[in-house]
Amino acid sequence: MDLKETIYKRQSIRKYDKTPLGAETLDELKHFIDNADVLNPNINWSYDIVGPENVRMLQRFKSPHYLLMFSESKENYLQNIGFIFQQVDLYMQSKGIGSCWIGAGSPKNYENPNPEHDFVIMMIFGNPQGEIYRELSQFQRKIICEISDERDDRLMPARYAPSAANTQSWYFTHNDDGSYNVYRNKRRIRLNKKMDTWNQIDIGIALAHMYVANPDTFEFSLKRPHEDLKNKVFEGSFTI
Repeated sequence: MDLKETIYKRQSIRKYDKTPLGAETLDELKHFIDNADVLNPNINWSYDIVGPENVRMLQRFKSPHYLLMFSESKENYLQNIGFIFQQVDLYMQSKGIGSCWIGAGSPKNYENPNPEHDFVIMMIFGNPQGEIYRELSQFQRKIICEISDERDDRLMPARYAPSAANTQSWYFTHNDDGSYNVYRNKRRIRLNKKMDTWNQIDIGIALAHMYVANPDTFEFSLKRPHEDLKNKVFEGSFTI
């Protein structure tokens, strides 16, 4: 199954076989990560794959592998991490490897080999227990008119992107030249600062789906004239 097809089949996997993946599989995964496309080439980032002894989690999910993501703290860095590692999520699930983004977790008993990079978020992965794929009818998503200023089936890949607590915090508008603007719904940060952070990562995740569906034509611009929308944060523009 290719990555584009996986968009419409994937689901977050929370139960895993305890058996670790083989060394060859992990090497292939690392090769994919090292060559993944980025949203912002001006941001340095890194990652590591560790076992359960090196993580602290609020959830009780257990897996044999934990993918830790790190980055410079610069403008657009959260979106960049979401963009890169949603490609990784799709890659793993296309290979039959279960995966799930984990917001409420952090490294433990772990020395960061890149101290100039801050920990951002993690992903659990491994051989799934149970079915890894789902039918399109099983997705619980907003209708397209709730996430766009007009109906546009070309935005369907973003509609099926995963997000923190399924908040689906993205909104798209159309420009006269055929390009799109993407916005993020504002939240009361004082009440839920973590969710605001995760939703910025979610924007990158949705853009990754747009890229995977349009790999030859997708282009992103962080700075572009745009309309200010009430209760929304402008995140950038893109063409497909």
